[in-house]
Amino acid sequence: MAITRKEEQRLLSHEEAQLLAPSHHPELAALSAEELRALAERLRAAHRRARDLVREAQRSRRGKGVPVRGEAVATPRAATAAAEKLSQKKQVFAAGLRRVNAQFARKAEARQQGRAQARNAQALREALARRRAARPHHPQPGRTAGRGMRDTSPVDVHLGPDPRAIGSISQATRNNQARRDG
Repeated sequence: MAITRKEEQRLLSHEEAQLLAPSHHPELAALSAEELRALAERLRAAHRRARDLVREAQRSRRGKGVPVRGEAVATPRAATAAAEKLSQKKQVFAAGLRRVNAQFARKAEARQQGRAQARNAQALREALARRRAARPHHPQPGRTAGRGMRDTSPVDVHLGPDPRAIGSISQATRNNQARRDG
C-alpha cells in the first residue's frame, strides 16, 4: 500500500524528510540525470542503513547479537513497535528509490526515442535524396501477353425459354377457361 506524504513526515526525521522530498513529483520531474543519479545514491544509502537497523533489531529480539541501544529497558511490545517503525521507514526509502528509478528510466527512454527519431529522420532524408538523384526508370513493356486460353464454355447455352413461347401458357389458360364458361 502506498504511504502518504503525511505518514512519511511522521516516520522520518527532519533530515531524512529533506532527503526524501525531491523524490516526489513535481520536484522529481525537474531534476537532471546527474541530480537523479545523486539522489538515488543517497536514497540507497539511507535504505541500506534502515535495512541494517531492522535486521539488527530482529537479531536482538531473537537473542542473537548485541541488543539495540535502549532496548534493554524497553518492553517487548515497545521493541516490536520500534522495529515496525524502522521497517516502515525502510519501506518509505524503498518507495522513494522506486520513484527515482522510474523517473530515471523515463528520462532514458525519452532520450533514446529522441535519438531513434533523429536517426530515422536522417535515413528518410537520405533515401529521398537518393530517389531524387536517380534517373527515372520507365522500361519498355517488352513482350505482351498472347490471346490467352481458349473458351471452353458450351456453345449452346440455354438462356431460358424461347422468347416466342413467352405468354402462350397464359393464353392457353385463358382459352380453356372461356371454353368452359361459354
